[in-house]
Amino acid sequence: MICPTCGYQNSPREKFCQQCGLILPKASRSKLPVVILVSFLLFTAIGTGLAYHFGVINNDTKYVKYDKIELKDVTGTWKLVDATNKEYFSKDIKVVFTPSELKIVTKDDTKTVKLTTRIISNSTKLIAFMKEDEGTNKGIEFRMEKRKINGIERTVLAMPVDNEWGYFVRERK
Repeated sequence: MICPTCGYQNSPREKFCQQCGLILPKASRSKLPVVILVSFLLFTAIGTGLAYHFGVINNDTKYVKYDKIELKDVTGTWKLVDATNKEYFSKDIKVVFTPSELKIVTKDDTKTVKLTTRIISNSTKLIAFMKEDEGTNKGIEFRMEKRKINGIERTVLAMPVDNEWGYFVRERK
């Protein structure tokens, strides 16, 4: 640090000039590390926001064609995001598979069917698990679909109930 009064060259750590005793001004520190840190945080925040907006970061299951769906593709907690009539559907559902049965759990009800009867409909692209003892009209049906939710294409679990459709996105596995 050069003394502004006498011009003596002091070491950068000195608080007083070694020649004349003047209090030396504090050395200015480089702002480069702060600029780098702020730039990194800003870039990370914007990149994460864009990735989420364009569907790169979300909990969506990978889209699977109706004839290739595995039980693991639909296991988890799902949140209702759209429906033809929202009164027919619970806000949240949990899909649970055990070795012998499929359960759809809502806050009000649990629907269970045995996994022995699996029907794949080529026309509706629905997977159905039917209760053997109650005929073909009782069971659980679903399919995976690509659907725009709030302007973003998402993979949804579509479920029909009494000719009404509910569309769910995965919250967590």
